Amino acid sequence: MYPVSDDFKTAIRKSHVTKTKIEIYDMANGSILSTASPISGEVTIDNRRSIRRECSLEFVDSDGTLVPTNNISSVLLPYNREVKIYRGIVFADGTEELVPLGVFVITSVDIQESAQGVKIAIKGSDRSLILARAKFTNHEFYIEEGTAKETAIENILKYRYPRVKTIFPATNQTTALLYPTLDQSSDPWREALKIAESASMDLYFDENGIARMRPIPDPDLGTPIETYTDGSDSVLVQIARSLSTDDSYNGVIFTGEGTNLTLGVIGEAWDDNPASPTYRKTYGEVPLFKSSPTVLTVAEAQEAAKNELKKVIGATEKITWDQIVNPAHDVYDLVKVTRSPVGVDKVLMLDAISIPLAATSTMNAIGRSRRF
Repeated sequence: MYPVSDDFKTAIRKSHVTKTKIEIYDMANGSILSTASPISGEVTIDNRRSIRRECSLEFVDSDGTLVPTNNISSVLLPYNREVKIYRGIVFADGTEELVPLGVFVITSVDIQESAQGVKIAIKGSDRSLILARAKFTNHEFYIEEGTAKETAIENILKYRYPRVKTIFPATNQTTALLYPTLDQSSDPWREALKIAESASMDLYFDENGIARMRPIPDPDLGTPIETYTDGSDSVLVQIARSLSTDDSYNGVIFTGEGTNLTLGVIGEAWDDNPASPTYRKTYGEVPLFKSSPTVLTVAEAQEAAKNELKKVIGATEKITWDQIVNPAHDVYDLVKVTRSPVGVDKVLMLDAISIPLAATSTMNAIGRSRRF
């Protein structure tokens, strides 16, 4: 969750004045070309996607400043343009508190005449798209054996995206000499994600466009940062609940396949909690198989299996709800949700959220429940 003031947390649950701000940047030099206010839009954040943040925006160009007139210097172009999106609150005294929702590379611009004027619709993806597009073009890049995994990831990112900013913790793991063997067309972002996964880390671009890495959160640990309940002051609008055995894995078997290994190394992790509905001894064994060439020891394979299990455990029950918008939320947040009519009284981990920019729209969230 993005850090906000106590006044913000109080105001967001009541009637309040919202504000949205869009900054349009020139990617070549980082300068702000313009600011604009959309008539509608949405930011989606989903930890199940390799490109975590995406956006859609719609503007009405009343003075002709936003309609592209050429493919180089116009403000809104799908070339070398980024937008940074904010949503927040205007307090009664006129002060503002805005929450950044992401920095997005513009991927498409559609222009159409309408009764309201010229409408411009744009779509964008977070900065991981820059890396996904910048495929390796030769075999010159390499990482030396024994390089810390966080350094290996940073080297990949900066080799194909020199201006990238990173904040990475120590992984306490090293990688083998693997990268001279990368295919020319390899996707740098996917290669970085593979190394992060092997180190039991979550790699993503944050709300300010910085590449971050952190340990994969455990849905069974931690204290909820927000509570949403029934009652006259409830922020919940509607809720749906789904219980399914599809993709309900209760174990992970992770195999290391480094090129310098004569035999693969294997780690296992299982749901061994008797209070869990997918407890191994009562539910049976339903394993998910994973592998990585950057996992080199049994200890690393064991840690990777344990952390991969965190991603899939609790997926047997998914809860979707609409609520009054809280733009400070992010995926992996823990929230307590109580809704008596549908039998929900659980701590949930957010897997996906959709944050609208229109003041009257509601936010959609998808969460998975703890096992107990």
